[in-house]
Amino acid sequence: MKKQIKSILLTLLFLCTGLFAFLSCENNDDNDKYPITNDFRVLKINYDGKSIVGSIANFDPLGQMELIFSHGVNKTNFEQALTISPSTDYTLSYDDTNSFITISFNSPLEYETDYKVTLPKGTYGSNGESSIADYQLLFSTKSFVLPILSISAEKPDVFEGDQLTVTASISESLLRDVSFDLTLSGTAEKDVDYTIDNTSLIIAAGQNSITVLISPLVDSNIESPETIIIGVDNLVNAVASSSGPLTINLIDEAPSIEFKGVMELQSYDGTSSQIRAVHLSVLADIADLSVYGVEIASNGAVPNPADIEFTFPTGSSASAGDQIFIVRNLDAANAQAYFESCFNSFTVYETTKMTANGDDVFVLYKEGNAIEYFGEPGVDGTGEVWEYTDSWAYKLDGEWIYAGAGAVVNAGATNATSKAAYPFCSPLQLQGVTTLLWSGSGVNDGKTIHLRANRDISDLSAYGLGVANNGGGTDGVEFTFPAVSVSEGDYILVARVPAAIATYYGSCYSNFDLVLQGDFVSQNGDDAIELFYQGNVIETYGDANVIGTGLSWEYTGSWAYKTARAWTNGALNCAATATENSSSSCPYPFCN
Repeated sequence: MKKQIKSILLTLLFLCTGLFAFLSCENNDDNDKYPITNDFRVLKINYDGKSIVGSIANFDPLGQMELIFSHGVNKTNFEQALTISPSTDYTLSYDDTNSFITISFNSPLEYETDYKVTLPKGTYGSNGESSIADYQLLFSTKSFVLPILSISAEKPDVFEGDQLTVTASISESLLRDVSFDLTLSGTAEKDVDYTIDNTSLIIAAGQNSITVLISPLVDSNIESPETIIIGVDNLVNAVASSSGPLTINLIDEAPSIEFKGVMELQSYDGTSSQIRAVHLSVLADIADLSVYGVEIASNGAVPNPADIEFTFPTGSSASAGDQIFIVRNLDAANAQAYFESCFNSFTVYETTKMTANGDDVFVLYKEGNAIEYFGEPGVDGTGEVWEYTDSWAYKLDGEWIYAGAGAVVNAGATNATSKAAYPFCSPLQLQGVTTLLWSGSGVNDGKTIHLRANRDISDLSAYGLGVANNGGGTDGVEFTFPAVSVSEGDYILVARVPAAIATYYGSCYSNFDLVLQGDFVSQNGDDAIELFYQGNVIETYGDANVIGTGLSWEYTGSWAYKTARAWTNGALNCAATATENSSSSCPYPFCN
């Protein structure tokens, strides 16, 4: 028995000795980076969340760096010896050990300038440790790049007696002032129809935006909508957005009814089936709907109230929230079959006069006065952005979105199966999915699911999401949204690591109206994403029963994004060398 115990002990001793030797070797390998010495030296440089080897390029003029030393420093000796050239105003801050030292700049550095941090050979350790050589760190500030100036308004329409805030914003704050003048044109006249509080503007250095206030003037005249067109002139230190001038509609009074969508759907099922219709949304109770009518101004004709094609029947009324669908009588059956259960959401009016061809302007009248236009009056829409031939246009949260001519051709026999579905019938839709991998990211940092609300939703918890991994079929609802409301036009992001994607997206991240965290967001770029309503699948990106590797919908290391007419994809692993979305060769389209 004693021999057996001795043998066991010897075996354990042998194993422990071997394990100790192995671990010692492992530790020695790690420590080869920092040889054992008592010399005072820099161990590591950190900048912008990354460890730096050598010099620092593209340093932010408002940035800071961290130097990690082998020993705690004697602050007096260290601060007397450290220099930065060219001369600049900076502050040093220390951790509890006095070995982690952060250099922060009290005033912005110059763009496109080379700087040098110097610490000559000397004694700087708190216990007398000395360096054996001079130390220098070179860093160069980033180039001055002109930001993009954009002009936007909180809404596209403004009514007499109301006010509208217009915002001028730049894509990135600068260390220089951005100055410019606003130009004003359109059918509305400044100081006759409206006032504006300032037209010569400066976005101060370090700021991102400035606002002005437009105040329409009240008069007793009943007028058709007028336009205020705002452009930019004399721009210094920025470039104007390619989107061009901003157009604002000045309207007499807030409407009780508005255009919501127009459509001329043809050949959607591979046949000559057609649906010509206009969709209106009722914003306030209307006791007498017959004071309203619709004109189709065909082929570039100038609108004329004498040409109103459709007037609501005498005695008709409408309630706030009603959705009105005026359809050509011969197309009514097609519309009911195409929109399926969604067709029940409409109050339907049939007419022989609904003959728009996709390049025609719609005009909404009240008591013979034009109160809203779809399209540009007096212009044939062929080739225009608003053309809806074999397509549709939909007003989302006050802004028109366009599927583009030909979008529905062979796109699907029903709206629910169409690649270019009319948005109203999908209160919530998938907008994008990502598995982005960028320089320095974790494997899960770029995994997100992006959605858009096409209508107001009072209780989002009726909806859910699931990831169908590896072509194994649906896994059912893996995530249920919280019981919150969202508004039409809201964008929702469900992210595995919200903080990481926020850093990658930068300022674009603020464009999401609701951000949620979900551990279930585990897709690998070849997995299908399912959207559920009351437990039933209502939309799928990809194919739940097929692994997406090598297929057109694969999004490994990349993204997929839904346009108005189809899904589009970034190149696989396209963000691998990027550090942020704005510098990526394949920026996420929502952020463009």
